[in-house]
Amino acid sequence: MTASRKVATAKASGRPPHKAAEKSSTRRKIRKQAEVRVARTKRIAPEQSPSAAPARQSKKAAVIALLERPDGAAIDDLIGVTGWPVHSVRAALTGLRKAGKDLVRAKDATGVTHYRLAAPA
Repeated sequence: MTASRKVATAKASGRPPHKAAEKSSTRRKIRKQAEVRVARTKRIAPEQSPSAAPARQSKKAAVIALLERPDGAAIDDLIGVTGWPVHSVRAALTGLRKAGKDLVRAKDATGVTHYRLAAPA
């Protein structure tokens, strides 16, 4: 199609020249809106029955559970449970101290440091 023909078609339809040359995007818009609606419904979690499995335990709760054991937990144990790097595990221990928990640090016969929560007095 030549440029003069595009302009002539645009004048006849009353649309700007760049719009006259394009196909109607109505079908694409409708399809896109349908995809958005489907995506929104997938994001909404269905109501769970009371017999459903309980929510998983938080990582902080898992750390506290390990620290409450009689022999406590080594840094490697805490890393294994949480998947955090060493500096994050140490920061979590500091956070527990600041929250008022009394942490006891002791080395075993092999030289590995174990942390445990002190028994409440």
